[in-house]
Amino acid sequence: MNEIEKIEKLLRNAPRIKPPNGLREKLQTDISLSSLAAEEPVANNWRPLVRRWLPALSFSALFLASLVAIAVQSNTLSELRRENQTLRASQPDLEQLRQQNSEYQKLRAENEKLGQLLKDRSELQKLRDEIGVLREQLRQLALLQAENQRLLAANKAAENRVPTDPREEDPFGAARRQSARIHCINNIKQISLAARLWSKDNGDNLPSDFLSMSNELNSPKTLICPGDTNRAESLNWSGFGPANVSYELISPGISEVDPAVVYLRCPIHNNVGLVDGSAHMLGPNVRLIQKNGKWYRQAGAIENPN
Repeated sequence: MNEIEKIEKLLRNAPRIKPPNGLREKLQTDISLSSLAAEEPVANNWRPLVRRWLPALSFSALFLASLVAIAVQSNTLSELRRENQTLRASQPDLEQLRQQNSEYQKLRAENEKLGQLLKDRSELQKLRDEIGVLREQLRQLALLQAENQRLLAANKAAENRVPTDPREEDPFGAARRQSARIHCINNIKQISLAARLWSKDNGDNLPSDFLSMSNELNSPKTLICPGDTNRAESLNWSGFGPANVSYELISPGISEVDPAVVYLRCPIHNNVGLVDGSAHMLGPNVRLIQKNGKWYRQAGAIENPN
């Protein structure tokens, strides 16, 4: 018999150990207490679990938020890329529009320049026409002055001549009166021309008094009719006054719109000057008529224009 068999035989023949009394109840009590003690920590174990998993949950939420943000940014970036491609595709059209706009602005500027040139040309032509009229008036004025000088010379020669027959006085007296009237119409012509020159710098309105056009008149002597022997002659404008004027401004400050309006008049010879700068010898019985506050020559009047 070997050693193993001997040990087994001894164990079979070993006496049974009798458990002490109350051991079973004590063990059952200990087991119940142990199970209760084990159940209580399980019931209160959720708080440590929450504390344990809270960082992981926070990280997960942050990670999900990052994913959402990345997705939104990716979507936005895709949209921007598509818009960029669209803009690049439309860039040739944009360049064409820019070129067309530039050409349009250039044509518009040239059109405005052309319009201004046409306007300037129209004004220049108007000034040329007015200069032509003034030159014609100056030419007529020179003719009148020459005629006046001739008549004055004839009058002076007639005065120096000793008449042999009293009847010869009448022709020379008539010549003197005619010379004075021609001299008067010459003065009116000069005053009308000076008024028109003054109006070019004053809104095309004729002056309201004689002193306003002193720069355009050569001398205040022009304002005295040769047939008016009661007027005091003024040598300069500093001593000029109503006593030095023979003529009447019956339309002071009037505009040049209506050229047929009478501007000034000689009450001695019935000579008149119109707004257009012309001078007229009216007959002794011809009167002026007023229409709408303006003075005109009588219709059908016989006159000698100058």
